[in-house]
Amino acid sequence: MKRILAGTACAVASVSLLLACGGGNDGGVLPPPGGASPTEIQMRTLSSREDMASGGDAVIEVKVPGGTAKTSVKLNGIDITSSLVADQPDRLRGRITGLAEGRNTLSAVDATTGAQRELQITNHPTHGPIFAGPHQVPWVCETEASGLGPSSDAHCTVAKRFDWFYYASDSTFKPLPSLSRPYPADLTQTTTIDGKVVDFIVRVESGTIDQSIYRIAIIDDPTKPISDPWSAQGKKPGAGWNGKLNLTYGGSCNVGYRSGRNNLTDILNMFPAGTEFGIDPLGLGFAVAFASRMTLGNGCDLVISAETSAMLKEYFVEQYGLPKFTIGTGGSGGSMQQHFIAQNYPGLLDAITATLSFPDLVSIIPDVTDCGLLTHYFNTAGANWPASRRSQVDGYLANAAGTATTCASWDKYAHQWVTPTTGFDPAVPASAIYNASTNPTGLRGGFTAGMVNVFGIDPNTGFARMVYDNVGVQYGLNALQRGTISVDEFLDINQNIGGLDVDGNYIPSRTSGDLEGIKNAYRSGVLSSGANMTLPVIDARVYTDDAIDIHTRIRTFSMIDRLVVTNGTAANQVNWITARKGASGYSGTTNLTRKALIAHNEWLERMYADSSAESYASKVIKNKPASLVDSCWEADGTEHHEPATRSASSVCNSLFPIYSTVRIEAGASVASDALKCQLKPVDIADYHVPFSQAQADRLRGIFAQGVCDWTKPGVGQEAAAGTWQRY
Repeated sequence: MKRILAGTACAVASVSLLLACGGGNDGGVLPPPGGASPTEIQMRTLSSREDMASGGDAVIEVKVPGGTAKTSVKLNGIDITSSLVADQPDRLRGRITGLAEGRNTLSAVDATTGAQRELQITNHPTHGPIFAGPHQVPWVCETEASGLGPSSDAHCTVAKRFDWFYYASDSTFKPLPSLSRPYPADLTQTTTIDGKVVDFIVRVESGTIDQSIYRIAIIDDPTKPISDPWSAQGKKPGAGWNGKLNLTYGGSCNVGYRSGRNNLTDILNMFPAGTEFGIDPLGLGFAVAFASRMTLGNGCDLVISAETSAMLKEYFVEQYGLPKFTIGTGGSGGSMQQHFIAQNYPGLLDAITATLSFPDLVSIIPDVTDCGLLTHYFNTAGANWPASRRSQVDGYLANAAGTATTCASWDKYAHQWVTPTTGFDPAVPASAIYNASTNPTGLRGGFTAGMVNVFGIDPNTGFARMVYDNVGVQYGLNALQRGTISVDEFLDINQNIGGLDVDGNYIPSRTSGDLEGIKNAYRSGVLSSGANMTLPVIDARVYTDDAIDIHTRIRTFSMIDRLVVTNGTAANQVNWITARKGASGYSGTTNLTRKALIAHNEWLERMYADSSAESYASKVIKNKPASLVDSCWEADGTEHHEPATRSASSVCNSLFPIYSTVRIEAGASVASDALKCQLKPVDIADYHVPFSQAQADRLRGIFAQGVCDWTKPGVGQEAAAGTWQRY
């Protein structure tokens, strides 16, 4: 694994919103590329980092003090000046084409002063990879299942297509029958976030990029559609686009080896953001875009998600225009992706809305896998472990029927993320999947196998390094200290809990994680520490704990604690929670998706207008609207404003109680960011209940290596190696 730090303007968050790698602050203060002084020619790419262009084209900017009248620009020695537009007296902009794969030289000369400048642009194939490392092989293209016809090659290449829809008076999207007037009588209009009243007609573009199926939706005029907006003769987006982009991210976490599939109309429902209010971003004038590998259910690789996001945004800039800013939205696995991108690929997103949130995936694997081990133990131990007593050990709520805790809801992933033979989509041939006896060289599932470029290969097994570890974990420690389980029960759980082998099979001994793999989890930033996460964040949660659902509220506080430890504050994160609509599902009685888009828009507009020299992090907190505060909403819409804390006296906590997790109940912190704990010798004085001599001896025998010392950092825990890492 090779790691590089970001170059040029993308290395750190600047005092303005980032432009070249994502933000779109047209008037922002960025340092001249390559160390140029303000009196020299300046050049930069607007659609991507200059070392991460793709598809053979790029949007560039050339600034020439004194004017561009006698400036010539060449690409690899060929004059391309005519493809650029002087949109300001001292500035040329445009989309250049014909980039060769690999390094390209862009040069500019001002005949008036003799000033010269060069910029190296590195171009990559449309199918990637750019920084995610080698793609999985074999690869199943699902373009036909997504309505795009068969792919023309192994990279899922298809011709892009455009479809048109209108929002009708019966509150549904319908196919637009004709691209010319008169339009259907039931066509409605919408008022965008900037007050423009337009026909609610949406163009959806579909195609493939980075071996992933993308969809882009934008309000457009079918009689004069957007086309080549960077050229003088092109057609720019009209009043229906508010100038901003909403990237949406989908949930779950399944095995890859496939492009994933989606439906044409998913983009109209803001799939896969986990909300029924998909009309909101489009109706407010946002362009909405996503791709199949931006849904972890199609393949659980966070770096691929980041790479696909970068390439999709680059393509959007080239074909539609430069967004003023980009807001991320997504629930569950979508929240994990946003946290990962915000920390490790800063500039791609200017604000994030993490719904049904988790800090990341790798740090919940210990707790989720523990759920599987505990379920196996309890089912074996017998009837004296009803759900009400299991909840004392695993920390989750027991259901009203008394038959299960949330650990049962985690059971699927408790196996899938650490077992190489489960979680495959039917699109992947069963004959290709690993079997220890019949196909030992077959495709392996599991989380670390899906991100083998990050975690690396264990030379002893030839498989992806395993990061799950439960050595020294004292299951049920808090329950023991409270006196809700006996010493003998505590000892029996910990003596018989066991672990998993490399194939996910139960074994009697504890599992020791691969130390290099664990270190890579930290170095890569796959475990979200909160570093670089100083951008505006809205954590918008529908309360599901009482449905024994996996999206428990404690995860929000895990992220808050990490932000405070890493950045000294979590003031850039606003925390919302609302009652669930109905007995199940993820729709809230309050539309937090719409609220978050509107709030982020105001927040970012205020930042955009702030030309002060304060740090980016300071600007974020300073420009947060005063009305944007931690809040909760009851089922009838009653709103309460109070800081998000774990205080038992909190009104919101009485309405929406916070429960725990297996690892927290074993003594870990709420941040839960230690994948493998440091050990300390057993000390009977640490326990609040008496042990007999025989019980004490048994405890020392169970934990001969020692017990977890949660007051210390995890084994191998260190800061990420930098941003914009390559694999």
